[in-house]
Amino acid sequence: MAPLRIAIIVLIFANLLALALWKGWLGGAGSHGEPERLSNQLNPERIHLVSAQAPPAVPPVVARPAPAEEEAKAPAALAEVAVEALAPQACVVFAGLNAEQARELAARISKAGTGFALSEKRSEVPSSWWVHIPSQGSKEGADKKVAELRRLGVDDLFVMQDAGPGQYAISLGLYKNEAAANRHLESLKEKGVRSAQIATRGAGAVRIEVRGPGDGLATLVSDLSERLRGASRLECAP
Repeated sequence: MAPLRIAIIVLIFANLLALALWKGWLGGAGSHGEPERLSNQLNPERIHLVSAQAPPAVPPVVARPAPAEEEAKAPAALAEVAVEALAPQACVVFAGLNAEQARELAARISKAGTGFALSEKRSEVPSSWWVHIPSQGSKEGADKKVAELRRLGVDDLFVMQDAGPGQYAISLGLYKNEAAANRHLESLKEKGVRSAQIATRGAGAVRIEVRGPGDGLATLVSDLSERLRGASRLECAP
């Protein structure tokens, strides 16, 4: 029995020794418990809380034309203005236009560019009184009537050639006032002319004044010369 008791005593001392070593009672390695591990792993004094902040706003990038482009455009614009300023200016007045001619002239001026200025005035009072024989319908009819008038002693006459309602009419005189036109009509009747009559001219006629570069205005007037027949054209101060 003595050896058994000795063995049991040795086992008890061995267990006690192992327990002392595990608890650190003999100054050995530290405990392996969870609180001790946390205290060894963390350094509270080195931990700093940082509040979340939004990143600084980045100002938008605005695209601007390159300085070279701006410098290139500026001389071109100045040169265009200088050319318009140095171009000789001219002025033309178109008087006695009918409504259709006035519309066409205004449309052509608007298409010609910004260098032209147009002013329009409509007349409501007759500017002249026309003594005439209405259109004879054809050149042959007009020639026959002219021969008849010459036999009656009327030599101051003119056959209208321009296309329109007045073509082949026979003009016997244009007067600035109605009294003079009536006197001439009476003298024609005394000679035996019965078909003569008086018509007012200028009532409702349009007067258009155009100012602009001389070369461009001359070209415009030349292009419209055929369509503005019957209208008077005068120069005016630019």
